[in-house]
Parts: sequence; C-alpha cells; structure tokens
Amino acid sequence: MSNNDIADHVPALVWTAEARGIVTYANLASRKYLGNPFAPNTTLHWDQFVLEDDVKKVLDAWRSALTVGESVKVNARLKRFDGKYRWHKLRLQPIFDEARVLSGACGIAMDIDDFVKAGEAYEIGERRLRFALDAARVGAWEWDMGSRTARISAQLAQIYGLDPQQAEVPLQWLFDRIPESHRAWFARELTGRLHECVPFELDFPIELEDGRRLWLRTRGETDCGTGSEIERVFGVTYDITEQHDAQTERERSEQRYRALVEASSELTWIADAAGHTNQLGNWQSFAPQGGLDAGGEWLDLVHPDDQDSAREKWSKIVRAQVPGSMTFRLRRRDGSWRTMVARAAPLHDDDGTLREWFCMATDVTAERAAAAALEERNLRLQVAMRAARMTIGYLSLDSWTACWDSEDAVPGVQAAPTALRYDAALHRVHPEDRAVVDAAMRRVALTGEFDKPLEFRIVMGDRESWLQSQAVLQRDDNGKPWRVIASAVDITQRKTLELALRETDRRKDEFLAMLAHELRNPLAPMRNAIALLRREKEAGMRSGELVGMLSRQVDHMARLVDDLLEVSRITHGRIMLRREPLLLGTAVYGALETVSSMATSRGQHLTVRLPPAPVWLHADALRLSQILVNVLNNACKYTDPGGNVCVTALADERFATVTIEDNGSGISADLLPHIFDLFAQGERTLDRAHGGLGIGLSLVKKLVELHGGSIDITSPGPGRGATVSIRLPLAVPPETPPTLHEAPPAAGPSHAERASLHVLIVDDNKDAADSLALLCESEGYHVDVAYRADDALAKAEAEPVDAALLDIGLPDTDGYELARMIRLKGEPRPMLIAVTGYGQADDHLRVQAAGFDHHLVKPVDIEYLMSLLAELSPAAASPHAE
Repeated sequence: MSNNDIADHVPALVWTAEARGIVTYANLASRKYLGNPFAPNTTLHWDQFVLEDDVKKVLDAWRSALTVGESVKVNARLKRFDGKYRWHKLRLQPIFDEARVLSGACGIAMDIDDFVKAGEAYEIGERRLRFALDAARVGAWEWDMGSRTARISAQLAQIYGLDPQQAEVPLQWLFDRIPESHRAWFARELTGRLHECVPFELDFPIELEDGRRLWLRTRGETDCGTGSEIERVFGVTYDITEQHDAQTERERSEQRYRALVEASSELTWIADAAGHTNQLGNWQSFAPQGGLDAGGEWLDLVHPDDQDSAREKWSKIVRAQVPGSMTFRLRRRDGSWRTMVARAAPLHDDDGTLREWFCMATDVTAERAAAAALEERNLRLQVAMRAARMTIGYLSLDSWTACWDSEDAVPGVQAAPTALRYDAALHRVHPEDRAVVDAAMRRVALTGEFDKPLEFRIVMGDRESWLQSQAVLQRDDNGKPWRVIASAVDITQRKTLELALRETDRRKDEFLAMLAHELRNPLAPMRNAIALLRREKEAGMRSGELVGMLSRQVDHMARLVDDLLEVSRITHGRIMLRREPLLLGTAVYGALETVSSMATSRGQHLTVRLPPAPVWLHADALRLSQILVNVLNNACKYTDPGGNVCVTALADERFATVTIEDNGSGISADLLPHIFDLFAQGERTLDRAHGGLGIGLSLVKKLVELHGGSIDITSPGPGRGATVSIRLPLAVPPETPPTLHEAPPAAGPSHAERASLHVLIVDDNKDAADSLALLCESEGYHVDVAYRADDALAKAEAEPVDAALLDIGLPDTDGYELARMIRLKGEPRPMLIAVTGYGQADDHLRVQAAGFDHHLVKPVDIEYLMSLLAELSPAAASPHAE
C-alpha cells in the first residue's frame, strides 16, 4: 500500500506542497473537508484555504521550521466546503532531497474548533463573573485546608486593605483580623458548619491595620472530597458595614425612643392615619383615675371650653398630613387645669404612605406665667435704662450681625441703621482689647457664660471711650441660641481717673523705694564717720579724712534734696528765670568742664563742634548750665568706659540747637515715650550703678520750655546710644561768662591691719566700705576691703575669713551669689552679714535664702554690728591669728 493510500485512511487533513506553496497532494479527508477543489490541471496555493488573518502566523511558523529543520505546530482557521472557518492545529514538516535542498512541505491538520470555542466561552464567563463580583464589591475566595492558605480575589484583597495583586494569604492571617471579642464565636460557628458539610453564612467584624473596623458577610460551601477530611472551602465575602451600622442605629434609636417616653415628663400618644388614638404612652400618671376609659380619646380630657377648637385644629392637621401644634388645657390628677402645647408629627412608610401620628404634649403653665411676669419686668427695665442712659446691643447668632438700641445713651456708640457685620463691629474696639472682647462674646454665645463685667475701649475716629459691658445669651422657643444681648455704659471719666491714680500710685511707690535707697547710701558712710570721730583718740585717726568723707556725702544728699525742691518749684510755677545775654559756646564749654572729670575717670572721649560765628542766647546762665550738665552727665553715665560723647551746636535764623550724642546703652522703645515723665527710669539693677531719682530729664524739659525752647530724645534701641536735641531761641545781647560746677572728689583707698579676727568688707561704694573698715580696724580687727565680687572671692580664697560684710547691689555679681560662692565648702565660717539699702520684707527672705546669718540695712547700726562681730569667739578665731 502506498503512502497516499495510507494517508487516505487517516481522519486528519494531510497534504503536501511544493517549496513555492502549490498543493501537490491532499488526502481523502482534506478533499472532503475542502469540497474537493483539486480538479485535474488545477494549481492551488495552500494559503487559499487559510483565513487571511492567520496567514502571517502560519508563515512565521513555516520559517521557524526551516530554521531548525524540524516540524512546528500552529493553530489556524481553515475554510470548510460550506465557507465556514474552523480552528485546526497544524503540524508543518519541511521535506528535503538527498542534497538537503528544500523540495516541499507536508502538513497535517486536526480540528480543534469546539475546544477553542469552549475555552473562549469559559474565559468570557470568568470575565463576566469577575466583573459582576467587582461591581457588587464581592470578594471570592478558596481555602486550601491542607496547606492552610487562601486564594483571594483582588476585590477581597481590597476589602482587607491588601494590595489587589496579592492573590494568596495564610488562613490564620484572615482569622487574626477578627477581634478577640468575636474570634471564639466565629471559630465555633465555622467549625460546626464545616463538619456538617453544608453551605453557611456568617456575619462578623474585622479590624484593619489602619484601625478601621468593618462588618463582613461571608457565604461558603465545603468540598469534603471522597474521605472524611475537608479538602477545600469555596465562597464569597462582601462588606455589610453600612447595613450593620444602620441596623444598629435603628435598634439604638428604638431603645432611645422607649427610654425617652418612659423618662419624659411630656405626655405622648400615637394615633392612626385617620387620627384615632391607638396608644397612650405615659398618661396614667397625669390623667385622673377613671378619667380615661379603655379605648378613649385624648380629646376627652381637654377642658370643655377648649375641646371644639382642639378638635378642629387636630382635624386640620390630620387632613393636611403635615406637622402641626395646638394649645389647650388638660385636667391633671390633682384636679387642676394645666396649659399644654401639643405637637404632632406624621410617620410615613418607605413608599410615602402615612402610617401613623406621633404626638407629644408639654406642660407650659409655668412658662406662660413666667412670660407674663417677664414682660412686666422688661417694661420696668426699659424705664430704668432710659434713666441711666444705657445702650443695649444685640448680636444675632444666625447671621453674626450686630445692632444697638440708641445712639445718644453712650458717646461714641452709634446705632447702626442696618445690621452691622460682627467683624466690622469688633473693628471698632481698641486693638489691644479686641481679642478679650471677641473671646468673651464667643464664650457667651457658645455656653451662655459671662464671668464678670467687661471693660474695654472703643475707637470712633480720633475719639477713644471706655465702656463697661454685661452680656447674656437669649435662646429661641426651641432652646437654640438665638442672640447675645449686651449692655454698654460709658465709664470713660471714671476709667481715666482710675488709670491716672494707678499710674501715680505706681510711680509714688517706685520713687519712695528709689529715694530710700539713694538716701541710705550717703547715710551709711556718714554714720561710720561719726562713730570713728567718737573713737578718734582711741584709734589714732585723722579727722581730716573723716570730715572730707562727711562733706562729700552731705553734698550728695543736698543735691538730692535740691532736685526734689526744683521739681516742686517748677511744677507749682514758683521759679523765675534771671535772663541775660549769654554766649552758647561759653555755656557748652562750662558744662563740659563740669563733667570732664567723670569722662576722664571712665576713659571716655568728649568732642565738641561749635558754629564758627558767636551764637547769643537770652537765657538764665545757671539754669542753662543745669540743663547741659544734666544731659551731659547722663550721656557719660550711660556710656561704657572708652565710649564717645559728641556735642554739636548749630544755629539758624531763629533758634540754636545743641545735640548731645553718645554710643552708650541706649533707650528701649517702651521707655522712650515716657522718658520725660517724673521719676521715669529705665530698668534698674540691684547695684543702682547709674543712681538718681529719675527726675533729672523731667526737670530739664521744664527748664527748656521756660526758656521758650524744646527738647527731643531719640535712640535706635538698647545698646545703640542716644541723641538729645535741645532747641533754644536766639538773642543778640553782650557776652556773659559761663557757670562752672566742680565734680565731687574721689574717695581714697583703705589700709588693712592684722588682728585676731579676719573681717572682709565688700561694697562698691568706696566711702561706705572704707569708713566701715576704719571702724572695724579701730576695734582691733584685721580687715580686708573689696569693691568687686571677684576681688572679694579672691581674698576669701587666699586667707580664711571669720566674718564677711557683703553689699547686695554689686555691679558685677550680686551679694546673694557671692554669699553662695563663699559658702561653697559648707563650713559654718565665715559669718555672713548682708549690708544693703534694700530693706523690704521680700529682701529679708532673699537674704535668708542665700545663706546670710544677719541682714543690716544702711546706714548700719554700728553698735549692733560690733556686737555681732563680738560674738565670734577667740577660740574660733585663734587658728587665723598671727
């Protein structure tokens, strides 16, 4: 039997073709399938029987077969005799001759059309199912009970907060998402369903990693296989959180309703759609016994005079099927008639059909009586407000707009013809008070609380007024905050006097404290000198030194008193100027000569620039010198050692201007506006290094103004110096000589002598320190004196000290800190005695806290001091004696 005969018996399509694609043989199956197109003398190419879309795919497979020299397989659609195309699996085999030259091809085709279409249908079904599950937000899953893993769909992965691409997770991971409160129940229910091999449905919560809690519903079926072991479980899961929450809320709402009805003092009842009573809620405790028979209507208890109107109103509400209210009187159990306000609300089914009415009646008898009384009180209040000229304002909380009753009761508070926006009304309040007023208004609007009368300023144009306000919250009939009612009374006059009195009192206290300190400082060396003079013969001291000391301190006290008297005389207009022709240059140089000793001792540089031509003034020489010396003294005093003070004088046609500029400590912005106020000073330190009573510049300003001039002070800020400009009117009189002032002489150093006890005296006031040292030496003590804390600490470390007298106000380190450093070793010696001009109660507490043994206020009581030193026993002092 030939190969062709054998091929005719093969059910598959078999053919051969030349190398150029012309079919040379087709078996019987091919001819039947193709409709026997192979008539004699016909030449057919193989691609005539292949769907055009698949020709390229067959050619690509053919080229691959030629490359590797082996058969290849490819799926393609072939045209049947009836014109339809069916899928076939083609096997193409190249044919070579003995010289390995391609001579043709052999092809075999098997019909796979039904298989391909079934696969396509399966894929379409799978895709539709997946789309349906995704649209319904349903996640599918398959549990492999052997490997304890779960294959999950992308939708289920999203429900559990996973990456949609994650297709498999451990079963335990899914179970661990169930909260512990439900985990045991879920395991028990699931186990029972699985062992019964029945479909199951369970609702349970899960907790995601981001903290959210969801409620899920899962439905599944168990594949128990052929044995007793459970192999697989299939099912779906979907999110029912909204349904679960809605159901929970409905149940809670029902519970709240029942609790409300049971606890409420209002009367409740339910009527059907036609208005007939179905159920009376809590009427038993209100209605008289036997007054409401079974099946009776609530209208039966209404006052006879109100029954007709109540029945008519109730009928209108039922016909309209809309919420409504009515007022009537009901008889209470005690026989009294109570005024009631009843409200009815219709309840509808989902399709909008009226199902029943819910009604509630509230006893408003007391409220009606209170409303009448309130109206009467309001009338009386209006009369009182008119008499007191009080303004009432209203803040509507629904729109946050404000208006006022009248415009003439309080100056500066104008009635708004229309409602004014809250922000615009608040803008009338002074910027410094705006935040406090806003907070108070919002607090009363939110809580109804207004702690105490609120005082604030309002600004209308260039006018500023003080108001005192009270506010209350008014609610509407439903109890909702409606508006804030505020009263406003003008207290500008009282507030101005109050602030002035408070400022005067504050300055008085500060001045008295400064005056006490300034007077104690010179009194201390004076008392010491007097005590020394009494001991002069015994101590062998020279009285000349002590007299000089007394003279300097008396001069200092005299200057303090003179300054106070000057201010008093100028303030009361009792000073007269003795004007005469005066050269400006003479006055400037005279003032510079007065302060030159201070500038030299501090290493400061004084520079002067005067006009080339003489400038004449008509002024009081003594007072002009007082002006310039005071300003120059301040410039040197507030400029660091080595600093610069520059005096510049200029003149125009009418005025001469003297400018004194320094690069010293400057003036803070908050002090600058008050620099000319009486007793005004910058921040003070304990050492009072710059001293003074704070009256110098006030005195200078008044003297300049008496001369018809003006004075101005500017400063860029602390640490950046200050500039004082004095402007005086010109004159053309003959020259007058300048007035000179001498600077106080400097104190001399002290001499220490060895004795049985070592006493250390520390005070930056040299006269006070030296005089006290002389007193102690006159008693036979070995005394060391230090004017700075670091020097004192060095002396204490160099030689043991039995007693230390420490000034508190030291310029470098205050006496409190110095006492702590001396007592670092924790030894009882030395005896620490605070010697200071500060003697208030809190000063005593600070001294005690710093470790001092005694607190002495300047001027020191010498006898008491000597008694304290005498308490040091000779035995304790002997180790330090020579």
